[in-house]
Amino acid sequence: MIPKEKEITDRLNNLTTRRSSLGLSKILSQAPTSKGKQPRLQPTSVVDGAVEYVGRHEEKTEMIELLKGDNSNGFSVLSIVGMGGMGKTTLAQLVYNDATINESFDHKAWVCVSDNFDAVNITRTILKPIGSNPGEENDLNLLQVKLKEKLSGKRFLLVLDDIWNENNSAWPILRSPFGAGTSIIVTTRLQIVSSIVDPLKAFHLDKLSNDDCLTIFTQHALKARNFDGHLQFKEIGEKIVRRCNGLPLAAKAIGSLLRTVKDFAGWERIYESEIWKSSEQCDIIPALRLSYYHLPSYLKRCFAYCSILPKDYEFEEEEIILLWRAEGLLQQKVMPQIKDLGNQYFQDLVSRSFFQISSNDKSRFVMHDLINDLARIVAGNTCSKLEGDMHHEEV
Repeated sequence: MIPKEKEITDRLNNLTTRRSSLGLSKILSQAPTSKGKQPRLQPTSVVDGAVEYVGRHEEKTEMIELLKGDNSNGFSVLSIVGMGGMGKTTLAQLVYNDATINESFDHKAWVCVSDNFDAVNITRTILKPIGSNPGEENDLNLLQVKLKEKLSGKRFLLVLDDIWNENNSAWPILRSPFGAGTSIIVTTRLQIVSSIVDPLKAFHLDKLSNDDCLTIFTQHALKARNFDGHLQFKEIGEKIVRRCNGLPLAAKAIGSLLRTVKDFAGWERIYESEIWKSSEQCDIIPALRLSYYHLPSYLKRCFAYCSILPKDYEFEEEEIILLWRAEGLLQQKVMPQIKDLGNQYFQDLVSRSFFQISSNDKSRFVMHDLINDLARIVAGNTCSKLEGDMHHEEV
């Protein structure tokens, strides 16, 4: 028994040392109370009026002008190319939702393609928002005939988000129903994909300037455009932003994390965390890993469970809450309030930028690809799922 106790003690001491080296701290205020009640989370809103888009204004303006131009001689394509977390989808959303674009097009459709380039499913998805229900039809030829008829004489804007497929033969098949009046925006991480779709112009997104990253960071951390009203955080905040390395997703994630940290020491712990230095050992952006490691334990479990969701899967809040409840992740003695607790958990993950509003449906949510990767990594082999071809995958 004595050797076993010594082994446990040594392990606990090792964990304490690791906690300090990672810059992790106790979150006493978020532990369950003696009456079994969960803590009250920070009130959040799905739509934060204080946050506005920063950077890429020149790209947005040029894209809108090109899309509004005459394409009566055939369909046109614009591509947005850049590494993960660079803001490709956000730029496409801004263009897609612009008021002048809404006035210029009769129909619009948004399709999250990801690594499953299935022409049948993509065509079916396109048909739905333009008022043509594909029903159970799976014949690509019939679907494309219906799509071509529906778009005849119409101005149509299509966004194909996050294409990975490098097959030269797949694109000509998908594009065949499109003709004059159709404009397509393609977002991708791969230059070869951009070349395959032969764009009128390719917009290559580079890292944001430090000033733009600062603005994104302060909007999420302080709900302000700068540090003018929070000078005590200015120096340490600027150091943290430099570590975001020009990635808007990183600035957003770390800013959302620090929104609830009100003291200088807390900001300093984030800046000095060893996680920043371990980026070479992991493909996940350090800012995202930091955001996860500083979640309360009950939110870590809920987030890790979301590793079962496929990339680009759009979900409703109630759907995720029901899954959490079925897995026993909403621990509370007063059963009628479990739904409210699930709502608080969900909205807290929204406020911390783990979930974001869908481009297709404002009542649904989606996880960024890199956030989905993070969920899979932290879940390890504790969750399993069946993919579309019914092969078993541990995540």
